[in-house]
Amino acid sequence: MRVRSGSKAWLAGPAAALAVCLLGACSREQPPGPARSDEEPQQISRGFTTTETDSGIVRYVVKARIARFYSGDITRAEDIQVDFYDRGQKVSVLRAREGTIDGEGRLRADGHVVVTSVEGGVLETETLYWDRQRRKIRTDGAFKITDKGDVLTGVGLTTGPNLDLIEVDKDVQGTMSEHGKEAGER
Repeated sequence: MRVRSGSKAWLAGPAAALAVCLLGACSREQPPGPARSDEEPQQISRGFTTTETDSGIVRYVVKARIARFYSGDITRAEDIQVDFYDRGQKVSVLRAREGTIDGEGRLRADGHVVVTSVEGGVLETETLYWDRQRRKIRTDGAFKITDKGDVLTGVGLTTGPNLDLIEVDKDVQGTMSEHGKEAGER
């Protein structure tokens, strides 16, 4: 893996992602966070599942151990799993301690968030947002991506749910394993 500071790009070979450092790549509009202490749920559901679609196409499926429904069309869930889809195919699975979904389909995951792509890449962070309009996931905090022994870290990230093209805001660093090098790059 190479980190080039002049062009601010990270290349990890053809099988790994390309990360480009850009500021403000994705919408910063975020769904509501955790409930206030004085807020009471209107309904509680165990074994919760919901599907987000756009024009009949599944974008994600959320499963949670427990979900609490609040006024203002806000759902807060615990022990969540989110299966992300692209063109009808599952591309990744997100797991987190809790999540929030609003009536506009905006999703926020909090607490040891791990996204695993079907190709094996793993993203770890503390908070992650789904930008419904751009069909991207975003974190403003520190993150780590591991893919076939290669590691990329930084602060602020925007990517597709399949972890394909990665845009990093700042402090990007990376290492490439011997396994991840392209032929002839020794």
